[in-house]
Amino acid sequence: MNRFKFYIAFARNAFREARHNKVLHIAAGFAAALILFSLFMGEVSMYQNEKVVKDVGLAAISLLGVFVAIYLGVTSLYQELEKRTIYSIVSKPIRREDVLIGKYLGMAWILGVAVVMMTLYLYLVTSFIEAKIDFALLPAIALIYVELLVIAAVAVLFSSFSTPFMSGFFTLGFFLVGRVSHILRDFGERSKNDVFKFFANLVQKVIDLEPFDLRVHAVHKLPIYMEDFWYPLFYGCVLTALLIAGSLVVFRRRDFK
Repeated sequence: MNRFKFYIAFARNAFREARHNKVLHIAAGFAAALILFSLFMGEVSMYQNEKVVKDVGLAAISLLGVFVAIYLGVTSLYQELEKRTIYSIVSKPIRREDVLIGKYLGMAWILGVAVVMMTLYLYLVTSFIEAKIDFALLPAIALIYVELLVIAAVAVLFSSFSTPFMSGFFTLGFFLVGRVSHILRDFGERSKNDVFKFFANLVQKVIDLEPFDLRVHAVHKLPIYMEDFWYPLFYGCVLTALLIAGSLVVFRRRDFK
């Protein structure tokens, strides 16, 4: 029970700090502007207004959410070190694991709020065009949030032993590789180099973020089967748990001197 109280306390503190961060406000404003701009893009398309707005809106939620997830993941622990508050925390009967888990829960909280806010704005725009709420977008948005949790966990793992710049660089690389892992696998299948083929298939199996992207299905009303949603949800939860576990091992051994 005491551990749970620590998690909640650190999560609340992380949420309060992130809530007043100007970077988050800029990202939210940019997402709103991008969704609004999609109205103009839809008007110049041939009878594709609704689809363009939804496609751009979901892309904005995803990409700007990734930016926020990386920013929070690489700066949250670093700020504790920069302000030297981590020294007073670990000197008390509080485990380092409590700090890291609490920080991550705070990130998940603020990411959830950001996704909900951008989703509401997207629905406000689409309902203005269609005069109805398209609930078919919700599965795609839910998987976007799961993907953001994975990205945040990756950022926390790298920030547990590296600088903010390098952590952000590595996390962005993870995201880009995960999004093109299927293409990398296809190159590997056509390659005559067995080593490259092995690593290409390994990367695709371990770092595969493409299943989180249901944007095409949601926008074009394509059927979304049970495995299309539950598999990436389960995969995201397992991968996040493994990443956080790795972060705990590294952070526990980190020397703050």
